Amino acid sequence: MASAPSNSQNADEQYGAFTTGGGDVVVYDTDNPEAWLQSDYAVEIGQPSERTSA
Repeated sequence: MASAPSNSQNADEQYGAFTTGGGDVVVYDTDNPEAWLQSDYAVEIGQPSERTSA
């Protein structure tokens, strides 16, 4: 997997994500370059502070 700029990563976050030129979304672990997934479908969720536990 080639490196690509992140569009949703802060310096203190473990995970990042970007959209490929073909429209796929790639989510990756910033601590482990072997841990990533790619999908042609994604759903945005709220920020951690906006989530509630059941």
